[in-house]
Amino acid sequence: MSEKLKNWIPYQLNFVDGGWLINWLDLDNHQVREPFFDETISLRRSAMANRSSFKSQSNLSFLLEQANAIESVPVSAFIFHVSRCGSTLLSQALGNEAQNIVMAEAPLFDEILRADEQDDNLTADQLKQWFMAALKFMGQKRSGQEQQYFIKLDSWHLHFYKQLRLWFPEVPFYFLSREPNAVLASHCKRRGIHAIPGYIKPGLFGLKLEPAHYSNFNFYTAEVLTGYYKTIAALADSPDLNNHFYDYSWGVADLLTRFLAAVGLSGQDLDKMTERLAFHSKYPGERFKADTLAPETPEAALAVAAYKKMLQSLNTRKNHG
Repeated sequence: MSEKLKNWIPYQLNFVDGGWLINWLDLDNHQVREPFFDETISLRRSAMANRSSFKSQSNLSFLLEQANAIESVPVSAFIFHVSRCGSTLLSQALGNEAQNIVMAEAPLFDEILRADEQDDNLTADQLKQWFMAALKFMGQKRSGQEQQYFIKLDSWHLHFYKQLRLWFPEVPFYFLSREPNAVLASHCKRRGIHAIPGYIKPGLFGLKLEPAHYSNFNFYTAEVLTGYYKTIAALADSPDLNNHFYDYSWGVADLLTRFLAAVGLSGQDLDKMTERLAFHSKYPGERFKADTLAPETPEAALAVAAYKKMLQSLNTRKNHG
């Protein structure tokens, strides 16, 4: 890779006039510590705009060619989650250590995984090549301190499990969950895009949009969560020992140590990472406050049933190693 591309990463995929283009971002000396990667994009795009009004853009062939020369850290673990369940807090804690690269919900990974929604000529092999190339650029060794590399996916990537496991058969996958009423209460304050009917293709969730979904967003979100819980339960019942699970009800205090043990990094110095657990996941300047008990939501009945069944599977898996 040319020295001129050091610290540059791909960040956005665009389908233009029947072809694919990719936009590039100059991280410069910026260390990625924001709770979500789109915040990093906004910060760095502003900095780039001060230097030039032109976009840095290429075709996908350039991405694939340059990725071959990237010195990067292999992925240590993928973090899956149902949203509002401690995944951001975990990724922030991991990002507090200089030797860890953490990419939290980077839009590019989602754009690649769902690119065939715009272009049905794409093959699974092409998507894999793009994903692997993007992964290498995102995980490049920039300071020389990097040793681990963690990817926090979007919640709906639970439904890409089979594809990602095929691509990464030996990499630890970590699944985080939480009871639905608490998740719904959080989305009532600030909705994620998967909690808004139609924002993401409903077929991805196995749903068909109905008028009731638009009149009551919680009803829609509860159905999305039901699908998540069923997926995690099935995985917990499967024999794959590279899959690991943690539910919010088990306590935030043990989340980091359990995660590090699961991915084979239990010998790390926890002090700096543990400090982050004392603060709000999305607002690092605010002290963490334990949530009050979320009110029961009538729309969540099916999700509650699915959650309880999932929790039985998680506890069985937990008690048997």
